[in-house]
Amino acid sequence: MNVKNLIIIVVLLMINPKFLAAMPDVNKALSDVEFQSIESENIKLTKYKGKVILLFFGYTNCPDICPTTLLDISKTLKELKDDAEKVQAIFVSVDYKRDTPQFLNQYVNYFDKRILGISSDKKNIDKLNQYFKTKYALLDSNKKNYLVEHSSNLYVIGEDLIVKRIIAHGLPHTEITKAVKKLIN
Repeated sequence: MNVKNLIIIVVLLMINPKFLAAMPDVNKALSDVEFQSIESENIKLTKYKGKVILLFFGYTNCPDICPTTLLDISKTLKELKDDAEKVQAIFVSVDYKRDTPQFLNQYVNYFDKRILGISSDKKNIDKLNQYFKTKYALLDSNKKNYLVEHSSNLYVIGEDLIVKRIIAHGLPHTEITKAVKKLIN
């Protein structure tokens, strides 16, 4: 790369520094989409601005990824002790047909009462998945016991509502703990 091209890149980054951020700003996503929880009919996740958010997409009938990820989140919250108050863990169900707020609450409470279980209608779930650039699909949803394809990533969102880290399924829970501690200390 020659010096002229390097100068052009530096000037462009100075004019528009948002290109420096590798992770998405999900502020609009969390303020634009409404969810239902056991506590509220219409909840927007900007309510948790100022906390570190651990956000995970899944569904309550998931046979493997969701329970293990929720268990990892639970372990992290326990390891954080009092600092867990600075964190809001959120399980977003993409199974808008089966997962009611009551059932979601019962499901997440099995892992940890501090995890918030939320869902919404198809329109809002689609919109949130679009913001996060992820996909899901209800497979054979006309059957009683259908499966749902969904992202297995855990999104670690900073107090400023910008994704700070995306943790792939299968990494040890200590990776979640490490990512959260880095943001709250």
